[in-house]
Amino acid sequence: MWPLNKEESEFVKVFASTLLFLFIGVQAAGVVCAQDADKKQESSSPAENKSEAPTISIELVGGGRLQVEELRETSDGIWYKRGGVTTLLDPSRVARIERPGQTSDASTAATRESQRWSLADSKKVENFFFAKFGRPLPTSAFGQSDIHDRWGLDHRQGMDVGLHPDSAEGIALVDFLRAENIPFLTFRHAIPGVATGPHIHIGFPSHRYRGR
Repeated sequence: MWPLNKEESEFVKVFASTLLFLFIGVQAAGVVCAQDADKKQESSSPAENKSEAPTISIELVGGGRLQVEELRETSDGIWYKRGGVTTLLDPSRVARIERPGQTSDASTAATRESQRWSLADSKKVENFFFAKFGRPLPTSAFGQSDIHDRWGLDHRQGMDVGLHPDSAEGIALVDFLRAENIPFLTFRHAIPGVATGPHIHIGFPSHRYRGR
């Protein structure tokens, strides 16, 4: 191999330096791309988890439904958080509340077609309550009543129990109804033309058969 002259030596040095810079640049670009990919994955994970977070459903009197992130019932009313904004809601506007992991208060886990209920099945509920609490089931309406006639509600196959659904006895009763696949409704306050106060309605929803 012959010796390089000055110009050739300079060319070789420049060429080698260029290759070194290119190699370093490629390595750096690879590191940056990897970091960007990790950041993108980290930033997308919370968003995905957030979109999958369970929500609380508020069914309003007269129709309409709100999907909220948080809900708290106080003496002032119902505070709910939606889109990062906290709002106070008048309880009289709320028909029922459906929380994550629970079925709607308007119906239990099974569909109407899979449920069978009539007042002839009421003995099962009464026996459960008496065995657990040592007293009769506080039934406030059994089948059709005067108030249901005035409101035009078909309550012939329904029974109302005078328990607040959030009381210890009310919670136990609701758990039993859900486990036994018995349809029910829960009411936490009075609703004009619908409910006189807090109670648990056992049976399918009472439909109106005429105007009030």
